[in-house]
Amino acid sequence: MAYNLIVADSSPTTRRICQSVFPEESFRIHLAGSIEELSQLLETINPEAIIIGSSLLEASEGLSHLQTRLSSENKVPVFLITGTFETVPREYWQWLNPEKVFQKPFYSENLLEAVRKAVEKQRIPDTLPEELPESPAAPTPAREQLASTALLKELRYFIQQEVLEAERELEKRLRASLQAERSSSQPDENRNKTEKTP
Repeated sequence: MAYNLIVADSSPTTRRICQSVFPEESFRIHLAGSIEELSQLLETINPEAIIIGSSLLEASEGLSHLQTRLSSENKVPVFLITGTFETVPREYWQWLNPEKVFQKPFYSENLLEAVRKAVEKQRIPDTLPEELPESPAAPTPAREQLASTALLKELRYFIQQEVLEAERELEKRLRASLQAERSSSQPDENRNKTEKTP
């Protein structure tokens, strides 16, 4: 299932870079070139992450509406892209609460990895439970119920073991899948290390 990702930046270059670096099979990119377009997108979709260019924050109109929307969202990870000499007003940091800030020039692969890590962390827990929680203590059964109680206990134990094994197998498969995705998205080690994205 593809993640919904909003890329809001007034720079067409940044929007094109994001379109090229985020794989289509994993991310559904929604582009916005202004605060108004970003607000319209937030009305229609629930993104797993948002990339915002600091140049959009220079506009005064629409910022209050955007602030309300972002603060009301269920902690959508926000990634901020700033220019070398651009500064973001301090009051914006509180409601933006960016997951990470990227200053131009930056490696686009680093942006991809940071966004992927944030959205996968929201979808998949770090570890699956090793043991099922104990059920509240039941009242002591009557003697005639002891046989059926023992059978129920044995059945419960059997089901518990089956569930735990299924969870461990699922965890192994998820981790293997994530590792395979990560290794396939790693840049070629022979690639020129000094190459940077504008």
